[in-house]
Amino acid sequence: MHIPAEQTPIPLGASTLSQLADTIVRPRYDRSRALPGLVHIGVGGFNRSHLAIYLDDLLARGESHRWGELGIGLLPGDKQIHAALEEQDFLYGHLQVDTDQESYRVIGSLVGHLFAPESGEAVLEKLSAADCAIVSLTVTEGGYFIENASGRFLADHEDVRHDLADPERPKTWLGYVAEASNRRMRLGRPPFTLLSCDNLQANGETARTALLSFAGSRNSTLHKWMETNISFPNSMVDRITPRTTDDNRAAIANKFGVLDLCPVVSEPFRQWVLEDAFVAGRPAWELVGAQMTSDVAPYEKTKMRLLNGGHSAIGYAADLLGYSTIADAVSDPMLHELLEEFMAEVRPTLPQLPGIDLDSYTATIVKRFSNSAIRDQVARICSDGCTKMAKFIVPSLVDLLEGREFPRVLPFVIASWLHYLRGFDESGRKLSIADPSLAYLQAFLDAGGGDVRLALSVRPLFGEIAFTHPQLVSAVQTALDQLRKNRARATLEQILKRAKTT
Repeated sequence: MHIPAEQTPIPLGASTLSQLADTIVRPRYDRSRALPGLVHIGVGGFNRSHLAIYLDDLLARGESHRWGELGIGLLPGDKQIHAALEEQDFLYGHLQVDTDQESYRVIGSLVGHLFAPESGEAVLEKLSAADCAIVSLTVTEGGYFIENASGRFLADHEDVRHDLADPERPKTWLGYVAEASNRRMRLGRPPFTLLSCDNLQANGETARTALLSFAGSRNSTLHKWMETNISFPNSMVDRITPRTTDDNRAAIANKFGVLDLCPVVSEPFRQWVLEDAFVAGRPAWELVGAQMTSDVAPYEKTKMRLLNGGHSAIGYAADLLGYSTIADAVSDPMLHELLEEFMAEVRPTLPQLPGIDLDSYTATIVKRFSNSAIRDQVARICSDGCTKMAKFIVPSLVDLLEGREFPRVLPFVIASWLHYLRGFDESGRKLSIADPSLAYLQAFLDAGGGDVRLALSVRPLFGEIAFTHPQLVSAVQTALDQLRKNRARATLEQILKRAKTT
């Protein structure tokens, strides 16, 4: 559908829903009946393309009116989204984009939003209300105040210190949730579930460590109540949600005739696996595509090794070859083959899981990476390489070696990363290396970036591999030497030929 240029787009709001084009899906349920049984902290793009849409799907079925979402914004940057949502009666649109098509839908499950710096007491009242059964989070990995290397809670952070000193006027989600828990405890109100929806491994355990560490610093009685009463289920989330641009807003106005101040954009694919450990009830998410399980870890393992590992497998070679987006990279037949061979090599390290067909899952990964409408940046995939190698590549490598299977593709993946760290692609273009852990490889870099043993001997990244598997060190060294001498395409061609014959 194309809206003529002279036709003014309709501002999105509760009173204008009936004026939208019939092709646009919109809430048909009574939003006034939806109670804020779930309070979500951090209503950014991912929350609105993921959890909120699962809730909208449930509400559209005519059930689960207990499970509307109330959003909370803690950061100064959240003021803009708060104002936009408020102007639109907390409605927003979801633009779903694929290579050759796009669709637009209005989401109604967000029934309110509070900007905490201006409404702190109202936030505490909502969090401590008996009707609030789930407090969910998307606060990014850094928002848990957990040091990556040591797992230590950062009790000396200035915001944490502030919330401990002034608990009734908190700044962080820790301070808000702890004070709300304190009020529930004093008033005899029921407990709640704290549900992390951040894209990090064992996110529930991370949230538990952060919150109970904070509570222990505040009050032993409160700590005991929270430890005894609150549940912290792990969950695995997956949906590529790029930042919304002015071009996206213009496309919505032009193609769908809607003036939407705060739309969200995503790919069609979505996945959510949750540990079924909710102390005060939960939405029936399994009715709309989520998977409930007693153990999220094996699902995380599959995603990290195939999807996240697959990104790293092609990302560094793609940057060396001058590609800017993952979709462009996968359109290169050789990089496409690299991705396929990488996943074939990793698959034997993975368990068979209910609800996951690995043939379908790997095919879906290729399709998702090929989605040219998403424009996922190669530079983003290549950032933070030390952590990504340690989390997404090395575990598969260790399992293969311990199973006496010698990998043919993974040594090249490591070598392509090490070669990328020289900071230039093959046309001489300077690469932007963004990696806060790069100091781990200082000895390797200071020696000219050619001695693989200096990199593989870094135990925080590679464990004992360099000391227990000299054949692997030799394989990575050979691949790096070839990259330095013959360049990426010729080296990759040889690697893929050998992978097919073994």
